[in-house]
Amino acid sequence: MFDRLAQGDEESFEKLVHTLYKKLFPFTVSLIKSETEANDVLQEVFLKIWLHRTSFSTIENPMGWIYTVVANTASNFLRTKLRHELRIKAYQNRSVTSADMEEQLDANFTQSLINEAVNKLPAKRKQVFLLSRKEGLSRKEIATRLNVSENTVRNQLVEALQFVREYLTQRGGLTIPAILILMDIL
Repeated sequence: MFDRLAQGDEESFEKLVHTLYKKLFPFTVSLIKSETEANDVLQEVFLKIWLHRTSFSTIENPMGWIYTVVANTASNFLRTKLRHELRIKAYQNRSVTSADMEEQLDANFTQSLINEAVNKLPAKRKQVFLLSRKEGLSRKEIATRLNVSENTVRNQLVEALQFVREYLTQRGGLTIPAILILMDIL
Protein backbone atom coordinates (compact mmCIF):
# COMPACT_ATOMS: atom_id res chain seq x y z
CA MET A 1 0.00 0.00 0.00
CA PHE A 2 2.85 2.41 0.85
CA ASP A 3 4.57 1.71 -2.48
CA ARG A 4 1.42 2.68 -4.41
CA LEU A 5 1.02 5.75 -2.19
CA ALA A 6 4.63 6.75 -2.98
CA GLN A 7 3.66 6.69 -6.67
CA GLY A 8 0.78 9.11 -5.97
CA ASP A 9 -2.10 6.63 -6.12
CA GLU A 10 -5.04 8.53 -4.65
CA GLU A 11 -7.10 5.38 -4.11
CA SER A 12 -4.31 3.91 -1.95
CA PHE A 13 -4.18 7.14 0.02
CA GLU A 14 -7.94 7.04 0.59
CA LYS A 15 -7.73 3.43 1.86
CA LEU A 16 -4.78 4.35 4.05
CA VAL A 17 -6.71 7.24 5.57
CA HIS A 18 -9.70 5.02 6.39
CA THR A 19 -7.50 2.30 7.84
CA LEU A 20 -5.20 4.57 9.83
CA TYR A 21 -7.90 6.87 11.13
CA LYS A 22 -9.33 4.09 13.34
CA LYS A 23 -5.87 3.41 14.81
CA LEU A 24 -4.64 6.98 15.08
CA PHE A 25 -7.76 8.64 16.46
CA PRO A 26 -7.62 7.12 20.01
CA PHE A 27 -3.86 7.78 20.14
CA THR A 28 -4.37 11.40 19.08
CA VAL A 29 -7.22 11.93 21.56
CA SER A 30 -4.95 10.63 24.34
CA LEU A 31 -2.41 13.30 23.40
CA ILE A 32 -4.81 16.21 22.76
CA LYS A 33 -7.61 15.39 25.24
CA SER A 34 -10.27 16.59 22.80
CA GLU A 35 -11.98 14.62 20.06
CA THR A 36 -12.71 17.70 17.95
CA GLU A 37 -9.12 18.93 18.15
CA ALA A 38 -7.84 15.40 17.54
CA ASN A 39 -9.75 15.41 14.23
CA ASP A 40 -8.05 18.68 13.29
CA VAL A 41 -4.64 17.25 14.12
CA LEU A 42 -5.33 14.10 12.11
CA GLN A 43 -6.39 16.14 9.09
CA GLU A 44 -3.04 17.90 9.26
CA VAL A 45 -1.26 14.55 9.65
CA PHE A 46 -2.96 13.11 6.58
CA LEU A 47 -2.07 16.22 4.63
CA LYS A 48 1.59 15.74 5.64
CA ILE A 49 1.41 12.09 4.62
CA TRP A 50 0.12 13.09 1.19
CA LEU A 51 2.71 15.85 0.80
CA HIS A 52 5.54 13.45 1.73
CA ARG A 53 4.13 10.46 -0.16
CA THR A 54 7.16 10.19 -2.45
CA SER A 55 9.37 9.54 0.59
CA PHE A 56 7.47 6.39 1.58
CA SER A 57 9.56 4.23 -0.76
CA THR A 58 12.69 5.13 1.27
CA ILE A 59 11.19 5.02 4.79
CA GLU A 60 12.03 1.73 6.57
CA ASN A 61 9.20 1.91 9.10
CA PRO A 62 6.31 3.92 7.60
CA MET A 63 4.00 3.31 10.57
CA GLY A 64 6.67 4.50 13.00
CA TRP A 65 7.13 7.60 10.85
CA ILE A 66 3.36 8.22 10.84
CA TYR A 67 3.12 7.87 14.65
CA THR A 68 6.04 10.29 14.99
CA VAL A 69 4.25 12.75 12.70
CA VAL A 70 1.08 12.41 14.83
CA ALA A 71 3.03 13.02 18.06
CA ASN A 72 4.92 16.01 16.62
CA THR A 73 1.79 17.53 15.08
CA ALA A 74 -0.12 17.10 18.36
CA SER A 75 2.76 18.66 20.27
CA ASN A 76 2.90 21.63 17.90
CA PHE A 77 -0.87 21.99 18.15
CA LEU A 78 -0.78 22.03 21.96
CA ARG A 79 2.12 24.53 22.01
CA THR A 80 0.27 26.84 19.62
CA LYS A 81 -2.92 26.53 21.66
CA LEU A 82 -1.05 27.32 24.89
CA ARG A 83 0.67 30.36 23.33
CA HIS A 84 -2.71 31.59 22.08
CA GLU A 85 -4.30 31.17 25.52
CA LEU A 86 -1.36 32.97 27.17
CA ARG A 87 -1.67 35.87 24.70
CA ILE A 88 -5.39 36.16 25.45
CA LYS A 89 -4.71 36.14 29.21
CA ALA A 90 -1.97 38.74 28.83
CA TYR A 91 -4.27 40.93 26.74
CA GLN A 92 -7.11 40.58 29.25
CA ASN A 93 -4.76 41.41 32.13
CA ARG A 94 -3.41 44.41 30.22
CA SER A 95 -6.97 45.58 29.49
CA VAL A 96 -7.98 45.22 33.14
CA THR A 97 -4.82 47.01 34.26
CA SER A 98 -5.43 49.85 31.78
CA ALA A 99 -9.05 50.19 32.90
CA ASP A 100 -8.00 50.14 36.56
CA MET A 101 -5.36 52.79 35.92
CA GLU A 102 -7.85 54.93 34.04
CA GLU A 103 -10.36 54.62 36.88
CA GLN A 104 -7.66 55.49 39.41
CA LEU A 105 -6.59 58.52 37.37
CA ASP A 106 -10.21 59.66 37.12
CA ALA A 107 -10.68 59.20 40.85
CA ASN A 108 -7.46 61.08 41.61
CA PHE A 109 -8.43 63.89 39.27
CA THR A 110 -11.90 64.15 40.79
CA GLN A 111 -10.49 64.09 44.32
CA SER A 112 -7.98 66.83 43.50
CA LEU A 113 -10.78 69.00 42.09
CA ILE A 114 -12.87 68.39 45.20
CA ASN A 115 -9.89 69.34 47.38
CA GLU A 116 -9.39 72.54 45.35
CA ALA A 117 -13.07 73.41 45.71
CA VAL A 118 -13.08 72.71 49.47
CA ASN A 119 -10.01 74.92 49.92
CA LYS A 120 -11.90 77.80 48.29
CA LEU A 121 -14.82 77.55 50.77
CA PRO A 122 -15.17 80.16 53.51
CA ALA A 123 -13.49 78.98 56.76
CA LYS A 124 -16.64 78.01 58.73
CA ARG A 125 -18.24 76.26 55.71
CA LYS A 126 -14.98 74.43 55.03
CA GLN A 127 -14.80 73.32 58.66
CA VAL A 128 -18.40 71.98 58.57
CA PHE A 129 -17.76 70.23 55.27
CA LEU A 130 -14.53 68.56 56.50
CA LEU A 131 -16.12 67.44 59.76
CA SER A 132 -18.87 65.83 57.75
CA ARG A 133 -16.78 64.32 54.94
CA LYS A 134 -13.41 63.60 56.52
CA GLU A 135 -14.43 62.73 60.06
CA GLY A 136 -17.87 61.36 59.23
CA LEU A 137 -19.66 63.32 61.92
CA SER A 138 -23.44 63.71 61.82
CA ARG A 139 -25.09 67.14 61.60
CA LYS A 140 -25.97 66.90 65.27
CA GLU A 141 -22.37 66.07 66.26
CA ILE A 142 -21.03 68.92 64.14
CA ALA A 143 -23.55 71.33 65.64
CA THR A 144 -22.53 70.31 69.16
CA ARG A 145 -18.81 70.56 68.41
CA LEU A 146 -19.10 73.99 66.76
CA ASN A 147 -21.79 75.24 69.15
CA VAL A 148 -24.23 76.09 66.32
CA SER A 149 -27.69 74.85 65.40
CA GLU A 150 -28.28 71.76 63.27
CA ASN A 151 -30.03 74.04 60.76
CA THR A 152 -26.86 76.10 60.42
CA VAL A 153 -24.85 72.91 59.81
CA ARG A 154 -27.37 71.73 57.22
CA ASN A 155 -27.33 75.11 55.45
CA GLN A 156 -23.53 75.20 55.44
CA LEU A 157 -23.40 71.69 53.99
CA VAL A 158 -25.95 72.54 51.30
CA GLU A 159 -23.96 75.66 50.36
CA ALA A 160 -20.70 73.72 50.37
CA LEU A 161 -22.16 70.94 48.25
CA GLN A 162 -23.58 73.42 45.76
CA PHE A 163 -20.25 75.25 45.51
CA VAL A 164 -18.25 72.02 45.08
CA ARG A 165 -20.70 70.76 42.44
CA GLU A 166 -20.43 74.00 40.46
CA TYR A 167 -16.66 74.01 40.80
CA LEU A 168 -16.41 70.45 39.48
CA THR A 169 -18.73 71.23 36.59
CA GLN A 170 -16.72 74.32 35.62
CA ARG A 171 -13.24 72.86 36.08
CA GLY A 172 -13.61 69.25 35.10
CA GLY A 173 -16.96 68.86 33.42
CA LEU A 174 -17.86 66.47 36.23
CA THR A 175 -21.43 66.34 37.41
CA ILE A 176 -22.94 62.95 38.20
CA PRO A 177 -19.85 61.14 39.57
CA ALA A 178 -18.96 64.11 41.76
CA ILE A 179 -22.53 64.37 43.00
CA LEU A 180 -22.46 60.70 43.94
CA ILE A 181 -19.21 61.23 45.85
CA LEU A 182 -20.66 64.14 47.76
CA MET A 183 -24.32 63.14 48.22
CA ASP A 184 -24.04 61.41 51.56
CA ILE A 185 -23.17 64.62 53.37
CA LEU A 186 -26.79 65.73 53.63
